[in-house]
Amino acid sequence: MPRRIYILDTSAVIAGFVPGLADVEQVTVQEVLDEARDLCSKLELETAVVAGKVAVAEPSRSAMAEVSKKVGQTGDRISETDAKLLALALDLRQAGDEPKLVTDDYSIQNLARLFGISYRRVAMPGISEVLTWEMVCPACGRVYRATISQCEACGSSLVRRPRR
Repeated sequence: MPRRIYILDTSAVIAGFVPGLADVEQVTVQEVLDEARDLCSKLELETAVVAGKVAVAEPSRSAMAEVSKKVGQTGDRISETDAKLLALALDLRQAGDEPKLVTDDYSIQNLARLFGISYRRVAMPGISEVLTWEMVCPACGRVYRATISQCEACGSSLVRRPRR
């Protein structure tokens, strides 16, 4: 029988999710512990880890590469921590587990849907649709799918917008 596992994001703990209390296994990455800056969130996470209620794991390189590839396709902007959480979910699913990301981060939710990974929100409403992004030049109107920052035609700084 597959294990049910919550993968904890910093935004979930900050929004009020109490690590270690849910009746499922919980895991996170070291970077989430490092990101928890407010004292309450940091103490809750560290206490749950020390008590053995939340495990800290590192995703595989192959799962990280898969996330990186998808981010390149969608144009989403995520942190290294976010990428590791998504990659960890991919690894757990590959192992036959039922991972669920606990996050209020819209970019993570967007990518999770594209990967077919379930998520649980805490305080914020979840995403209503999956988005892909493109870069557009506000000066000359050229559109780029790559995540470059400057227009190759006129040199203006590009802005990100949802792809139509």
